[in-house]
Amino acid sequence: MLDHFSRRAFIGASVVAVGTLRYSVSAIAAPQCVSGSLPGFLPNRLTVDCASRMNFRLFRQNPTDLGLAGVVSMTFVRGNQGSYSAGNLFLFPWLKAKGRARKIVWPSVAPTDATQFFQASPMPNNYLPVGDYFCQFVLKAPVSNFIGFELDAAPFEQGRAKLPWVTNVNKLADGKPVGINWTSSNLNRPWFGGNSCIPNTDTCNGIAWRRVIVDGLNQASVGAC
Repeated sequence: MLDHFSRRAFIGASVVAVGTLRYSVSAIAAPQCVSGSLPGFLPNRLTVDCASRMNFRLFRQNPTDLGLAGVVSMTFVRGNQGSYSAGNLFLFPWLKAKGRARKIVWPSVAPTDATQFFQASPMPNNYLPVGDYFCQFVLKAPVSNFIGFELDAAPFEQGRAKLPWVTNVNKLADGKPVGINWTSSNLNRPWFGGNSCIPNTDTCNGIAWRRVIVDGLNQASVGAC
């Protein structure tokens, strides 16, 4: 009787232990996506301010001179230059080598809200992370409130196009392609489980974020304020 009881108790304890272990492993495996003080956020669609639409048009007109920094506000943001709603797509140019060589005053602008803007010179290069630069020195807003990526008018070449952190969009709503680099050295880590890249998986809603950003780029490519 004692032997029977002990065997049954052991089996029961083992089942509990296995269940506890399975739960613990699952908890460890599940990434903690948001590590900052703000809650998680995923809008159905982004808004695109007038300044960003104008900057996208300038980018299209000068594809060998300009790249674009892209950031998205993850909450309502109040910066030194203005206030911005959550889920707004910002686009701002940086100068490639050919653009720097032209020595002209570029008609780029930065937003103070959804419709108002001010003249702001493009970032001089992309030597520093362009999303950080835009938030800190153009918007003068907290970098912790944004995620970021980078755009080029030319699609990535075949070898690079296979990398998980880039995407070629063959045709936006304006009929032209764009290459997207989904990495941001500092902006993305607090929102995507420490990953500098917006994931190409469902982890931390990475695929959903890529989808709404591409939709925002479609808006920027054809919409006028």
